Amino acid sequence: MFSAATWQDGAGFCQPLLTVGMAWSLALAGGVVQAGEVSVNWQMPDYPPVIITSGPYQGTGYADVFLRYFIERTPEFHHVVQNSSMSRVFGLMKQGLPVCEPSLLKTAEREAYVDFSGPVEFVLPHHLVVRADRVGRLAAYRDGGGAVDIARLMRDTTLITVRQEKRGYPPPVLEAMTAAAGQKNLLLTSDDDEGPFRQLASGWVDYIISYPDEINWFSRKLQLPAEQKFVYLPIAGLPEYTIGYVGCTKSEWGRKVVRRVNEIVARAGKRPPWIDAEARWLDPEAARRYEDVFVRRSPFKSNSR
Repeated sequence: MFSAATWQDGAGFCQPLLTVGMAWSLALAGGVVQAGEVSVNWQMPDYPPVIITSGPYQGTGYADVFLRYFIERTPEFHHVVQNSSMSRVFGLMKQGLPVCEPSLLKTAEREAYVDFSGPVEFVLPHHLVVRADRVGRLAAYRDGGGAVDIARLMRDTTLITVRQEKRGYPPPVLEAMTAAAGQKNLLLTSDDDEGPFRQLASGWVDYIISYPDEINWFSRKLQLPAEQKFVYLPIAGLPEYTIGYVGCTKSEWGRKVVRRVNEIVARAGKRPPWIDAEARWLDPEAARRYEDVFVRRSPFKSNSR
């Protein structure tokens, strides 16, 4: 039998311990607790404002809100929550060890080793981010509506950008990055999300690709002067919104967890509480656009409580 003791983190999560180290070891070995409970090991990279693992806003990311909601409604699971990194998440999944991450972009490469839930998060898509004083450099690559042709842009070796390790990108962006691999203007960086924004602010790179909620988060954190303010532009060929998913190691264990995720999300109604948690991290203009797109395109419309 395992201890029923719990600990409470700064965000108000009550985490069953089992003794956490013991639970982790046994769960990685088999995934099922002796008493018949399924042990779910949540890997939580610090990925603000999706997952916020420290600081004054700890636990208020929209994936944090979803996970708390899910944990409260699945007493049959034994939840263990651990700080992690994206490199560790995918490393464990590729090894076949039973872990889950609550906020992943679905890609063809990841589907080889990840079982994905149905839609959980609803976010505005990736945008191209540039300093306000450098927007003019991109004029030749924008269409009549202002959207950037990312494939043409990345062929310009005089304008530098980065590709982050372990980050998921939508197909048009990924295709452009793949075609530009090895060029001097495409730098490979770690999965540190703040780094590219600092490089952009300092002028080391000319543009990066990110989500509007991240752009607002790091703009506020870095407190940039007006001339270095981040401006974000739409990327041609991307949809109006992006869906985020819970991802678990591909296995019968993983499928069991994501089936339960789908059941809980289906009961959460047309506007699950973590949707408001996402909206509040957007700047006013993006928040208005988010609400418009959500009303028209929400994947939760058919769900009922």
